[in-house]
This record gives sequence, C-alpha cells and structure tokens, in this order.
Amino acid sequence: MALFFPLAIIAQIRSGVAQYKVILQENTNTQLKGSYKNDIDNIEKQAQKLRFELAFNQSASAFSLVKNLPIDKNDFTAKMAITIFDGDKMYYTNLKEAYMVEQKSFLGKEFQVKTNLEDVEWELLDEQKLVSDYLCYKAIGKRNGVSKNFEIFETEIIAWYCPEIPIGTGPFEAVGLPGMVLQLDLKGRSVVLENLDFEKETQVENPIKGNVISQKEYDSIYKKRVKAQMPR
Repeated sequence: MALFFPLAIIAQIRSGVAQYKVILQENTNTQLKGSYKNDIDNIEKQAQKLRFELAFNQSASAFSLVKNLPIDKNDFTAKMAITIFDGDKMYYTNLKEAYMVEQKSFLGKEFQVKTNLEDVEWELLDEQKLVSDYLCYKAIGKRNGVSKNFEIFETEIIAWYCPEIPIGTGPFEAVGLPGMVLQLDLKGRSVVLENLDFEKETQVENPIKGNVISQKEYDSIYKKRVKAQMPR
C-alpha cells in the first residue's frame, strides 16, 4: 500500500525512494496447452514477485530491480521473468542537466545509451485517474522494441504522472514529464507504485557502466552487428 502525504508535505519534497510492482494483464489466450502454458504461468508468477526501486532527489534519479528479492535467480522461470519484464535494465536520469541514460548490453559489450530529455516526446492528455490515492494525468509516449527478426520498432507506452509530486522522473524511460510517474502501462503489463518514502535522504549516482553513445549510434551498431551475424 502506498503512503499518502498531505499536499503541504508533498510540496516540500526533495528526495526519496519509490517502489513499484508489476501487474499483468489477464492472459486471454486459451489455446496454450501442456508444458508451454505451464512455463508461461510460472514465469508470470515469478513476475508478480518482482519489485523495482526508484531512488530520486531534485537533481537525479536511478531506477532498477530491487536487490535481494525473495526469488531464486538461478531458476529458469525467474531468469525469464527478469529478462522479459526488463529486470536486467537500469536507468539513470540527470534532472539538472536534462538527460537520461539507459543500460544496454549487446554481444558482450555494455553501453550507456544517452537521450536528452528535450528529445523525449510526450502527448499530454486531460484524462485523469487516481493511482495509490494520488491524482494522475495521462501521457502517451514511445518505446523502442526489437522484433523476432531483430528489427527495431516503436511501440506505444502510457504514463500516469502526478503534478502534485513535482519531480519529473519515473519507472524505466518514463521521465521528463511535469510530475512523477506513478504508473507506466506497457504491452501486457503495468508498473505501478506500491510504496513511496519521501522522508529518506537519498544520494543518487549513475550506476551504469559502458561507453556513452546516443540511441541513434546504438541502433546503427545493433543493425550492423546483427547483419554481420546473419548467414549469407
């Protein structure tokens, strides 16, 4: 259950830690049978145990999977859940200098993919709803994905941000909005605020290693290396 704070306290927010959980959309595919369906069911059960942490202050934020979760990371279904639901990714946002860094790995190499927040496009809508007792507004953005044929494509994401919490950060790449994102709707799942601790003094540093490159540079490297690996 998320903690609720009066507006007077929220206005004084300087730092804190937010924890998010994964809520899955109901699987309507009734044609799955046998061990394949069992594997999916077990992966979904593991996904519901995942928790993500957003550490933030007025200058920066860092988002990643919570350490020391009560799951067996050597278990096949746990590993699959972490991979499928982006538990192997980290994000760092420098709010002062207005850029975001995403951790990406490809063929054994680590990259810090840097994006300027002014290049992140959001469509702000008037639609609103309560998320953990906070009034949030809807915003539509884009996320890069990779197809089964290793082709890069864009997919729609929906962020629910809270102007009452005036720090423009949130889970994964949901940053740069006029308020903290408390719910992020992705394909097949939502990442939703579970707990919020404003009273914790939080120091935030970039935890991501690797060469710093742009998204465009990363896409170019990805396409060239995939092409080189394909049989001729």
